[in-house]
Amino acid sequence: MPSDHTASPDADSFAGDVLLVFPGRHEAPDPQVPLQLLHVAGALRRAGYRPGIFDMRLHDYHGLQIGDPVFVGITAMSGPQIRYGLEFARWVKAARPNVPLVWGGVHPTLLPEQTAAGDCVDVVVRGEAELVVGPLADALAAGGPLDAVNGLTYKADGAITSTPDADLIDLDTIPIELPYDLLDLEKYPTLQAGRVHMQTSRGCPSRCGFCYNSGFNKRQWRGKSPQRVVDEMQYLQRRFPQVKIIDPVDDNLFVNRRRVEEICTELLERDLKVAWRANCRFDYLAKYDADFLGLVERAGCMELDFGGESGSEPMQQFVCKDVTAEEILTSVENLRRWAPSIDPFVSWLSGLPGETYADMEKTFDLMDAMERANPRTQHYGIFMYTPFPSPLLESLPPEFTPPASLEEWGGIEVFHFLPPWHTKAYVEKLRSISAVTRYAFYPRSRIDEHGPAFKSAYRLMNGAARYRWRHRFFGFPVELRLANAAAQRLRGFL
Repeated sequence: MPSDHTASPDADSFAGDVLLVFPGRHEAPDPQVPLQLLHVAGALRRAGYRPGIFDMRLHDYHGLQIGDPVFVGITAMSGPQIRYGLEFARWVKAARPNVPLVWGGVHPTLLPEQTAAGDCVDVVVRGEAELVVGPLADALAAGGPLDAVNGLTYKADGAITSTPDADLIDLDTIPIELPYDLLDLEKYPTLQAGRVHMQTSRGCPSRCGFCYNSGFNKRQWRGKSPQRVVDEMQYLQRRFPQVKIIDPVDDNLFVNRRRVEEICTELLERDLKVAWRANCRFDYLAKYDADFLGLVERAGCMELDFGGESGSEPMQQFVCKDVTAEEILTSVENLRRWAPSIDPFVSWLSGLPGETYADMEKTFDLMDAMERANPRTQHYGIFMYTPFPSPLLESLPPEFTPPASLEEWGGIEVFHFLPPWHTKAYVEKLRSISAVTRYAFYPRSRIDEHGPAFKSAYRLMNGAARYRWRHRFFGFPVELRLANAAAQRLRGFL
């Protein structure tokens, strides 16, 4: 049965029923609010439990007293989150060996059997957790079998077994008011600066080969109703008076155009004055007309984010992006003509198998053409492809051997993977290109969310990077590489 104890996220001891952990390096700057754990914690509360959230980026766990919770839950994406999650899990095993360790999130869902085989994993929750964690806690608290709980993969009698997939939750049934009281909200700089995250939909029907969606959401998309979306935005404005930008973390908000129209119309009818951003696709935007884009702009949209990936058609085909250079240019032109206050933000890939420098030059030329077509175009940078569990993993050359365990996946370094299918000289050039573009194009709106020291350092690095970009001079960017490495170390990627 659920305990009567309450949880305190600030204390050195935890007296609740279920401890949820967000892995990361302690004191990493600019941590984002762990929205996914708020959803899970809310589901546990509705099931009668007293959850707590421990954010490793904010607190040192070494002095934490966890009591005797029903289970400790750890969320993880591939890469460093796994490494830090394992660090916490080993500490729990040493301090409380009988407390079950439950892993969930993207990576455990995509590789549940491999994850469950780990020494520091007792149970894996696959997919959405809201409808799973309550019955799971009931079973663990009673010491009963887990075979009646859908959505699990776990060890039983020396073997790994899986129950059927859990049902998908009706997104409109998730309470608008999430348990923010479980977090030290003042310690999340982006939130304090006025950017608050929400989720209006889940999934994406596209087939991008590098994306988790094919396995996690099975290319299905579901959205909250327009009325519910605007209700939630209105609540966030009241809950966080400092809010300047509402940031939906949807993979693809624009799947249903009619729904977007109804959201925008509702925002205007309620006179809800708030700026917001969203993820979109270039093949969508290239087909949008003046009426639709004008409506989106009037409703407060100030930024649309895209994956450009590559200016090379063979590379686009390799990753199954299903977007052309013509659609990319048409998209930014459409924004300039019909929604000039909306900034397009774009991310790019490099280091794909079969890629040549000529392919990269096509990306450079396309980026420059976009800026000519719409001077408000901004780029997050060109990032080295990192192999994570996705359909593309099966198409990688034999020089790369996928990690065979949870621990090995924890060793994959985001932004620092060195593709073995390319020469060392080419990889070094790509790393230089990544450093140059990161500092040449870092979005202006993101700079404004940082303090004076960052802004001063960035202005200095930006001048050098823009010079290099104009002259296509990517050799020996020592100053940029050092700054990039320092930034990644601070953010907990090293």
